[in-house]
Formats: sequence, structure tokens, C-alpha cells
Amino acid sequence: MTLVKRRMLLVLSLLCLILVIIAGRFFYFQVVRGPELALKAANMRTRGFSFPESGRGDILDRYCRPLTNTGLAWACFGMPDKIADSRETSTRVAAILGAEPRIIEESLREADKRRESLVLLKFPVNDKKTRQELAAVDGILVVQVPRRYREDGRFIHLLGSLSPTDPEEKARVVGGSGLEIRYEDDLRACSQPKHLLRVVDALGNTIPGIPLKLAANPKAARDVITTIDRRLQVMTEDIVDRHIHTGAVVILDIASRDILTMLSRPTYNPYNPESYVTDTGCQLNRALMAFYPGSIFKIAVTAAAMENGLVSSDEIFHCPGYYRFSEKTAIPCWKTSGHGEISTPRALAESCNAAFIEIGIRVGRSRLLNFCHRARLFDCEIIGYEKAQGDSHLQIDYGRPALGNASLGQKGVMMTPLQVANMVATVVDNGMYKRPRLVREVREGDQIVRLLSSDPGEQVISSATARTLCEYLRLVTTTGTGRNAYLPEIGCGGKTATSQTGQYTESGEEILDTWFVGYFPVENPQWVIAVLVEHGQSGGRNAAPVFREIAAGMAEIYLP
Repeated sequence: MTLVKRRMLLVLSLLCLILVIIAGRFFYFQVVRGPELALKAANMRTRGFSFPESGRGDILDRYCRPLTNTGLAWACFGMPDKIADSRETSTRVAAILGAEPRIIEESLREADKRRESLVLLKFPVNDKKTRQELAAVDGILVVQVPRRYREDGRFIHLLGSLSPTDPEEKARVVGGSGLEIRYEDDLRACSQPKHLLRVVDALGNTIPGIPLKLAANPKAARDVITTIDRRLQVMTEDIVDRHIHTGAVVILDIASRDILTMLSRPTYNPYNPESYVTDTGCQLNRALMAFYPGSIFKIAVTAAAMENGLVSSDEIFHCPGYYRFSEKTAIPCWKTSGHGEISTPRALAESCNAAFIEIGIRVGRSRLLNFCHRARLFDCEIIGYEKAQGDSHLQIDYGRPALGNASLGQKGVMMTPLQVANMVATVVDNGMYKRPRLVREVREGDQIVRLLSSDPGEQVISSATARTLCEYLRLVTTTGTGRNAYLPEIGCGGKTATSQTGQYTESGEEILDTWFVGYFPVENPQWVIAVLVEHGQSGGRNAAPVFREIAAGMAEIYLP
């Protein structure tokens, strides 16, 4: 090889090496560090407000329809760099919003100190006239922004709420209750908040003519897939809002024990603290709170007696209108004139107190406690929703009067609407206990991160007892206290209850809680609905009609 050729080869090698280095640098900056550098560049060109709620994954129903992030709502922002006189602007804005000028002025001044381009002053702003008046103020921006929750409070007890990581820091939020707190790590993973952006020049001034834009992180967030059927939940909430001011409804799929609907009333607007700060009771999820179950507990007493061979269907009891323990101690039957001679199935259908006190005493304290423990009637476990039912309990004092009261679902017996629903589902499902399930899986994009399977079940009541109880519960709705729940075409079974609370109105009238829990259709039962109406008159009058309306609506949707 000549010297010239060797020199040409060396030059070409050097050129190739330089090209490789250049290509490598291009790859490094465009591919490896591309997203990082693009974000830095965007941050240099934009100023904006972060929506911390939008940086979380969605909570979805069983068909992957969203329960969160369901739309947009109007918000009022202040732009500190566009406000010449913060005091004057605060006074005008406060007059429009009916707010305190000092609070608005402090928000604007603090944002200006932190060189923030936007500061949230009011969310949501629903009134159109108010929005128009605010938009006319210099330095005030009114725009639609992401909304995680519905303002009418739909789904709110199920979903829970968010809280700032620090009372003074609104830019970051964490789950505060409900599913939000239980799945905090999942919902926050792989996600970044959306930003409302203003495009600015090198000096940070807004460039005229370029509209605001909503920037989203392209990464897929983790979503929580529940067992809830949104369509059924909405239908049930519509029905409940027509009939119930304070109470709860739970709907279970019998085969899987999936919770299809769970709601509580009253509800609240999560974006308006003034609407619920004076009434903390509206934030309570009554579907998971314990109440006296009243006569619904007679189902358990009947099952315990049958399992121990202590009662038969053809046995006759005598009800004179009360059960007397001694000359000074007696418990009245709700039918003060008495039921007279009454059989076991009729005693359940007519909810005879005297008969069930006798049955409860016959069973005895120890056997009743053992049966309830074996049947897991007070089990607190929910698949996908831990530590939800801590206040339910069964504590029966010694003595016949205490056992008599407990046999009627009063003193010593506290159950949640979900536990009541699952007790009936266990009976209808041939005596099989299964844990209710609220969450099915966690997904990241199309990939399942965590799968929560249904409970395979455990036989806790004999098949014979379960079948007999189902026949008794059918009588309740055809000829007993639950006739207002009856579904003519498909049939149903269930139990009413009217429980004493120990509370009284100012006029001295006792406050009662009313129940109906039932299953349908009669042939091949598929669902259980538990209805609690607080401060009612009777289960048959207040709760049973709500069950019937919900069940009829479900039949139209799901049954051929």
C-alpha cells in the first residue's frame, strides 16, 4: 500500500469516527435526554397552574367506565403579574364571590412572591353571571379545568376525598378517605399533574395572542377497577334521592359477592367545605356504619335454632302481645293485640317478637354467639377495601331479658348494611359465606398490576337450613310485613325491620331506623339489596318500597 493510500484511509477513518461521535451525541440529546430537555425548554417558555387532582389515576367501574375525572368545571384564577393593585382587585373579586377580601389579597400576594403565574381563587364557579363579572376584572381569568369529583356528591362516599400534603400547600394532594387513601400509592404512581399553561417570553411576560393550553403527561397512570356498576349506581342514587334523606343502600351480586352499588345519604359537595363543615355526618359512609338491625337479626336466630334442631316449621307459638320474663319485666310485641297462635314461618313473616324471644332463649346465649361466629355474620373483611367495618359487634349480656333483646336485633347487636346484605346472600347462596369484593384489579395501561380474586367461599349454614329460610323469606313479601317489596312477575324474598335507636325528638317521639333486605328473582336468585332508612316509621312502609323500585329497575336492565 502506497503512502497516499494509507493517508487517505486514515483520513476516512477519522471522518467515520467523527460522524459516529456526532451521531451518538445526537442520539443522546434527542432520545436519551430528549424528554427531559423538552420539559426544561417548555418550562422556560411557559408559566402555569398545576392541577394536583389530575395527576392521579382514575377509579373506574367494573366495565372501566370512569367514576372520577368525569368532566370539567369553571374556575377563577388570579394572574399576579397582570394585577396592578392587588387590594383593589381583591375587593372587586370578593364582592362578586361574596368572599373575604383579605383572604383573596393574601393569596395574590403570596403567589406574586413565589413568582407564580396563576393562583386559584375559586372552584367551581357555576353561576354564568358570576363568571362574566369575574372575567371583566383585569388580571382575573375564568376558564374550564379538570374536575375529579362530581359537585352533586355522586359516588363521593365510595371514592373518598383528597387532602393537601400540608395545610399550607395546595399543589400536592394525597388520599384522605375511601378508595383514594387505600390506593394512594397506585393512583399516584406513573402520573404527573396536568398544567394550565401561559406561554411567556424570555422575561416571563405573557405573549399576546397565544391561548392557554392544558398540558398532560403522556405516561399511563395506574387505575383502580372496582366492582361497581356505574349505570346501576346512578339509577339507585336517583331513586334514593326521591325517598331517603338519611340512610344507605348496598347491592350485592350473590354468586361473586361483588358490590355492585354502595351509597350513603346525605351526600355533600367535595368542592364546597361550607356545605358539610357544619354537618360532619354527611361525610360518613352509612353503608359501612353499624346500626341496630332490628328484626332482620331474626334470620340469624332462626338459622341458629334450625342448625341446633331446636325449632321446626310446624311448631306453634303463642303471642299475647308481649313476652313476660317476670311480673315486672316484659317486652312488647309490635302488634300489641298479639298474633295469637302462630307457626315458625308465620312468626318470621309477621315478625312476631314474642315468638322470637322464646326461640332465642331456647337457643341460648352460648349457641347463638357460636353460630354467629361460625356463620361469620359480623366479619369485617372486604376484598379491596380493608378496615371498613370496625364498629359492628355482637355482645350479649347474661340473663334472659338481655338475650330476648338481642334476639330482636336490639341491645348488643350492631350490623352494617353491607353485613346485613351479605348475611342474606349467604342464606340464598345455599349457606355459602363469601367475603364481599369492592375492587377487582389495578391496571397500568393495559397491564394488570394486581388482581383481587373473588372469595371461593365457605359452607357456614347447612343447605337444608338455607333452603327452608329462603321459603320463610318468600312469605315475608307475599303475605307478611314486606308485602310492599313484592315483585309480581319475578318474585322476591326478604325481611323488614324497625329498630329502636334510644333517641327521641324534641316532642318526645322515639326515633326509629327502618330496614328492608331482600333477594330476587325468586327462581335462581342473583342479587341482594339492603336498604336502610333512618328516622322512618317502619321497614314495610319506608324501606320495602325503595327495594321494590330499585329491583324493578334492575330487572328492566339485566333480565330478559
